[in-house]
Amino acid sequence: MPSAHPASRTLALVPLLALLVELGCNGNTPVDSGAAALLLGADPAVRAGADEARAGVVREGPSGEAALFGGVNAEGSAGDIKLYNSEVQFILQGVGRSHGLVDVSGGIIDADQVRADGVLGRDLVEDLFLAFGFSRVFEASEVVLVSDGSDGGDAIVEARGTDVPWDYFLGLLERDEPVLGDLHLDITRTYRLAPGALQVEVTTTLLNTSAESVTVEASDGIFLSGEETLPWAAGPGFGDKPSGAVDALVWTGRHGEGVVSVWRGDAAFTQGGLGVLTEELGITLAEHPDVTLEGGESTSFTHYVSVAADAGRAEASRRRLAGESLKTLSGVVSDPSGGIPGARVHVVNDADEVVAVAHTRADGAYAVELPSGSYDIYAVAQPDFEQVPLPDGAGRMGPFTAASINASHLDVLSGSVAGVGIPWAQGHAPSAAVVVSLGEDAVADVVLDAPGRIRVALSDDAGGRLPGMVDLQWASDGQPELRVPEALHEALGIRGGGGRAAWGWTATGELELAVLPGTYSLSASHSWRYEQASATDITVGAGEVVEVSLTLDEVVARDGWLSVDPHLHAAPSFDGALPMEDRLITCAAAGVDMPVSTDHDALTDYRPLNTALGLDERMRVMPGLEVTSLLRGHFNLYPIEPKPVTEPNGGAVAWWLPFDTTDELVQRMRAAGQDNTMVQVNHPRLPGMFSLGDLDPNTCESDSPDQFSWNFELFELVNGADDDVGRVRKDWFNFLSTDRRFVPTGASDSHYRYITCGLGRTDVFLGSESPADVSIADVRDALARGQVVVASGTTLRVSMENSGGQALPGGTLVGASATLSATVRAPSWIHPGTLRVYENGEVIHTVELTEASADGLWLDTSWEVTPARDAWYVVEVEGVDGQGSLWRGRPPYAAANAIFVDVLGDGWDAPGL
Repeated sequence: MPSAHPASRTLALVPLLALLVELGCNGNTPVDSGAAALLLGADPAVRAGADEARAGVVREGPSGEAALFGGVNAEGSAGDIKLYNSEVQFILQGVGRSHGLVDVSGGIIDADQVRADGVLGRDLVEDLFLAFGFSRVFEASEVVLVSDGSDGGDAIVEARGTDVPWDYFLGLLERDEPVLGDLHLDITRTYRLAPGALQVEVTTTLLNTSAESVTVEASDGIFLSGEETLPWAAGPGFGDKPSGAVDALVWTGRHGEGVVSVWRGDAAFTQGGLGVLTEELGITLAEHPDVTLEGGESTSFTHYVSVAADAGRAEASRRRLAGESLKTLSGVVSDPSGGIPGARVHVVNDADEVVAVAHTRADGAYAVELPSGSYDIYAVAQPDFEQVPLPDGAGRMGPFTAASINASHLDVLSGSVAGVGIPWAQGHAPSAAVVVSLGEDAVADVVLDAPGRIRVALSDDAGGRLPGMVDLQWASDGQPELRVPEALHEALGIRGGGGRAAWGWTATGELELAVLPGTYSLSASHSWRYEQASATDITVGAGEVVEVSLTLDEVVARDGWLSVDPHLHAAPSFDGALPMEDRLITCAAAGVDMPVSTDHDALTDYRPLNTALGLDERMRVMPGLEVTSLLRGHFNLYPIEPKPVTEPNGGAVAWWLPFDTTDELVQRMRAAGQDNTMVQVNHPRLPGMFSLGDLDPNTCESDSPDQFSWNFELFELVNGADDDVGRVRKDWFNFLSTDRRFVPTGASDSHYRYITCGLGRTDVFLGSESPADVSIADVRDALARGQVVVASGTTLRVSMENSGGQALPGGTLVGASATLSATVRAPSWIHPGTLRVYENGEVIHTVELTEASADGLWLDTSWEVTPARDAWYVVEVEGVDGQGSLWRGRPPYAAANAIFVDVLGDGWDAPGL
């Protein structure tokens, strides 16, 4: 099996270019030798004509990057193969390992429509690959051009190789050998694209090279962008995901990015039980029929992958290929101002099955090909439930996308270049059914009411714009009755019922929400340093724009402590449910000063994106990484500098390669970082390493030492996904009493927009009011000193002093007595609850916090402590009342790291358990 991490596959170009030079080739001009010319094929930076299909190796340098396209999952690079025509484009991974959970060569790694000049790419494909169960995958040892299309025919690429262990799953289960042994298959996958086609034909040939018979259970693995796509299927539409046999597996972009569809030519795909095991990773396994091959016997099967503007075009491609006769339904969707770009036209048959969805073009026109029959047509342009404003034409940053392509995206985000948008209509109430009888081509126009808009402006009490989160709720009698039968709401992607109309996030303090006409209430929040604000009885009519201005008063002033969220996910994570842009905007909206990007097994740099969004003065972004071991627990590494994008997963730790003990795993993690990189144990008992490593809460020792490691600096006391602080608090107190000074942290572990960034956070003393004025090294050093307060809603400050000086959390004071001081601050919408002071694990003071003074101060007090022996002190504030819908109803909490008292000044001695 090839090494898991050889040099970049761009090196595959080196021998090809050298051969061309030897043959007298100048640049990319083909030489007379047809075999040599075909090594590189067509120049993929040159567009194909309407009657052409092309295939070529992506060249090195800027001319090569010009052949690539962007998107949330785009990762094509020099040495890969581009297969394209005038309609669609695909990137096949060249020889060598690359990014993701499926890093093997020979599969489709990028796919998109061929877009007009100035329109940024919208690749939605992570990996399309061939799997055998979840134990083995196809890996190509060569990817060659059979025909580059220059003869006027189809462009054809072959990937040739064999079955190899699926390293990620092997490591996930920590197996020495895969569940399924070597199948001894010689595998060829032939990719064929015809001029003008929307689909690439993929023919797989399996040859049993052994003398023994083998039963093959093959599946096509489909790994797409979960944050930017929704599954759709003919029949249920956007409703319940179909199970068992399905004609086609379709994913449609959430905002008009396009559609990826996968289907077999001769039968339906089957989704079996194995798919359940991969769905948690976002992977669909579409199963082919099992086949038994005798020694030397072969078999072949074919499937298709299409890219289209909408599901209607994708389904029409499939139906035409199957020989069905189709008619064209066309029309215009409009409102009083004219045609509506980006409306969705759903076609429903007599059995209430959704058979197609067409998107309207810039002029509001649509067209969809269908079998003859009677249909109901519904035009939908519902508001997005989660709304995050970006400049028109902005795409999505891909963590491993070519630098020049991401640079174009950043230019649009920063406003230095005007982008070209993709139509996506919002704010219109759905139409009533338009009934169509389709015997011949037919026309059906649909008229919608004009959309509504609410323009929100958020300000602080000094009059400056303030980032924030907005929760838009329907008034009790303000939601209009929709003209679509309720039984079809889910199938058509319509959100009906429920109180919430939309969420919104803004990093600039300004937000325009697309809304249906109706009556609303709106609440806004920024952080726990500010009051919230709200507006009620906001009535929006069709075609109206309503202005709402809200002021959020600051009640907790900055005091030299800045907030860190050291556990965050976005698109680079296999389960991240939002793009990288939205991750940063939601953090700014929630008042987090220093987000740490910790994507699962993908080391990415959000800092250029932070700059393009204009957030450098507000946020300091720290690169990090989550190591996602299933059986040892999850760990964060930060700060850690990403490697070049040519390295697999940006240089992330390949933890799935064999190791024996957790100590060995942590050593591998440290080797991937820098000298100042710290290790954080995530959600230690959710489960995490504390539970998986059998850390005894009574003895503070591991009962499974090979599963545990003491080689870490930080652990999560508060995790946004885990409401039970008590279990980890006991571990923490045990650490303190046995002189293990690990630093507690608070983190959100957010994978979504609506799981608020900073829901759990770590306040760090940096002596600065501005994130822009501190360095990553400053933050790291303060964390290492333990100068932290874990927080979720409450602002707690603790210090201790005597004649010998002052100590902050994490510090040590010498003397037989000292004054322990604590202040508790919070806005009126937070009720901090009960304060407790612990000495060596025993509660020595309790204060019930019942009301605040007008300036948000709930408590400012001190206690004299006179320990009889060396002691540690922890102050904790724990509430029971939730913080409201914008903060997930989470009860507030805060705990300051321990302060240590060395009574005799002879070195601090732990009290023991």
